[in-house]
Amino acid sequence: MSCSRDSDQAIRSAGLRRTVSRSVVSSTLRHHRGHHTVEEIEALAQQEFPAASGIAKSSLYRALEALEGAGLVVAVRGAQEEARFEWSGDEGSHHHLVCDRCGATQEVALESARAVEREAKRAFGFATRVQHLALRGLCEGCAAREGERERATR
Repeated sequence: MSCSRDSDQAIRSAGLRRTVSRSVVSSTLRHHRGHHTVEEIEALAQQEFPAASGIAKSSLYRALEALEGAGLVVAVRGAQEEARFEWSGDEGSHHHLVCDRCGATQEVALESARAVEREAKRAFGFATRVQHLALRGLCEGCAAREGERERATR
């Protein structure tokens, strides 16, 4: 699978040592796009790489931590749910809107993230790259229900 070869190259290019768990996790996330829990990653990895069934869950967590630290994986943490991980190594900037009530996560392209970079440079002399931004609040449906509740209690 080319995902494995490309994933191994991405791991090395990010300055990480290639390990079996890092390779399996990154290949799984590249091949199965979207946001996945650790349990989902484990199940998908076992389907794709039967030999991966021997990888301890703690190794998966360490691999995800290293890949996230290197900017290859993004973790989205919802209000009342466990973290979900997604491959981001070849995507550039990656942003989400996360609902604090229902946990819905929506990917968005936010050009205004560039304004944050400019403001950080102007105000603090800090040169940053906004590669992942998660804005928390209420999705349209939950905000509407919240408004209905407020109107009902008046």
